Amino acid sequence: MNKFIILFLISSVACSVNTSEKVELEKLRFNYTDDAYIFFRNMRQTNYDLEVMEEGGWRIYRHEDRQTDTTDFYFNISMVVNWRVNRVYPIIEMTKSIDKESFQVYWEAIESTEKGNISMEGEKRRDEMLFASKLYNKMTDEVEMYVHYKNKKRPLFLDSDKKEAFRVSMYDFYRMTGVL
Repeated sequence: MNKFIILFLISSVACSVNTSEKVELEKLRFNYTDDAYIFFRNMRQTNYDLEVMEEGGWRIYRHEDRQTDTTDFYFNISMVVNWRVNRVYPIIEMTKSIDKESFQVYWEAIESTEKGNISMEGEKRRDEMLFASKLYNKMTDEVEMYVHYKNKKRPLFLDSDKKEAFRVSMYDFYRMTGVL
């Protein structure tokens, strides 16, 4: 019985998702190790919807709690794994009517008057990874994030589940690439 309890505790810690550690932007990369990807597929993949594109060698993982009602503004992260070259890319999926290259997210601190914005600078995969990582880092500061869409101030994430889906997806990306 004690062995079962110890095994349960070890697996719980291994699957836990840290909520406060910031990412060092200069350490970001796309390459993953086989053991990290196997861990993801065995332990974390159950939280994701999977789309397989065999001709390109791609597996697209979208968190099950992402925003799926796309009639209005939405912002999601999907992880695209190219197993042929051992790379994973965090890809931003959002409302088609918004130009990604000039996309801006505004933030306001909950506990102070500090505020600012984070801008997307380009449309390359590295640009999306940097932008998403800056958002992830800012989320650890307890801020409210919003966008201006159709002349209205709207939250970046519809609710706490959508925000958590973004955070967990990015965390899984960082674990796969060895950043965290």
